Amino acid sequence: MILLVDMDAFFASVEQLHRPALRGLPVIVCGDPERRGVVTAASYEARPFGVRAGMPLQEARRLCPQAHYVEGNPEKYVAISLRLLEMYLEFTPDVEPFSVDEAFLSVKQDTLESATEIGRSIQREVDRRFELPATIGIGPNKLIAKMATGVRKPRGLTALGIEEFQRCFWEQSVRELWGVGEQLEARLRSMDILTVGDLARADEHRLRGAFGVIGPQLKEAAAGHDDTPLVPYHQGVDPKSMGHEVTLAKDSGDAAYLKSVLLRLSDQVTRRLRSEGFRGRVIALKLRDSRFVTHLRQATLAGYTADHRVVFEQVMRLWERQWRGDAVRLLGVSVSGLERDAPAPQAELFTTHVREELLRAALDRVRDRLGEASLVPAGALSGRRGLAHVPFGALSSRVLERRSPHPIEKGESRWNPPGS
Repeated sequence: MILLVDMDAFFASVEQLHRPALRGLPVIVCGDPERRGVVTAASYEARPFGVRAGMPLQEARRLCPQAHYVEGNPEKYVAISLRLLEMYLEFTPDVEPFSVDEAFLSVKQDTLESATEIGRSIQREVDRRFELPATIGIGPNKLIAKMATGVRKPRGLTALGIEEFQRCFWEQSVRELWGVGEQLEARLRSMDILTVGDLARADEHRLRGAFGVIGPQLKEAAAGHDDTPLVPYHQGVDPKSMGHEVTLAKDSGDAAYLKSVLLRLSDQVTRRLRSEGFRGRVIALKLRDSRFVTHLRQATLAGYTADHRVVFEQVMRLWERQWRGDAVRLLGVSVSGLERDAPAPQAELFTTHVREELLRAALDRVRDRLGEASLVPAGALSGRRGLAHVPFGALSSRVLERRSPHPIEKGESRWNPPGS
């Protein structure tokens, strides 16, 4: 049986725990509350007002003006997340982090009843040791366990077999199926597939023709079938992509300024790649305009790289294809198609390639010691006030003890914890 432990409104719950005066009050965690951005997390007291993660702060303030806005502290959340993972290992060695606030656990029990008892024990221990709420979903596979967590929150515990899953979800909108987003929902609805049950009963050949190899996988998922293995984190789970994005202090159509922001983002992403020992070959640009319309473009390189100049060059090619001079609200750069960075082959010490590698390594050592803002590309200086420090790599207890809290990005940021 598979359990998914989902910490309820994790960031907001942690802030309420550390600030007792906020308990029982609507709390919204965000970037800098004085700047534009989005809601990172909303406490359950704020949700009845319609506040949700990803919502612009301006809209959240309109819906819930009495809420308390708190600047997020990712290092604090990671530290608690790691302690939670250590606790889960007391129940089973098979623990796979799914995000900073979720983890899959595989247990030996072969019935929902016996797995439910373990789930209750975990829930009690989380409450006793951390004073934080957790919801647990239980099922024969990861998909059902994940969807079971949404049945009752907060502090819920739901166990579903395949038949129970079908009774619970087949009459619901196809959007409720894990992995179905807005665009996929629209395509399915255009095929008169409106509910999860419709998808489970749909013709496989028709789905394959419309969606390729994922068509039959969607049908299987709608039926409650999932053979995705659980990979314990002690075996190592490599990230699929790394990226950073930022909401600008104000909408801008200044080409020089926007270029400087993209250069800084390219530098941040490749710095993180090198810090965690990866290279990538798929470069993506994200652009959100003043109308909140989001544009995504990507391109694949011939080889792998962790050099900010290579990434920035490709980002600018994508930028020139997409930008039409209109005002921009958000910019993002990401790299996917990752591989582990193999040791460089031996070469003459003073070849250009080796000198560049040595230079990057030296610059990285300076940043490790003095912080990310100690060295930045000169072309990014015009955007320096719009971007803040970004932590890289795993956070050791020594680092956590000596560093003061920092937001990840000022404004609308997205943070991928190590291993995500």
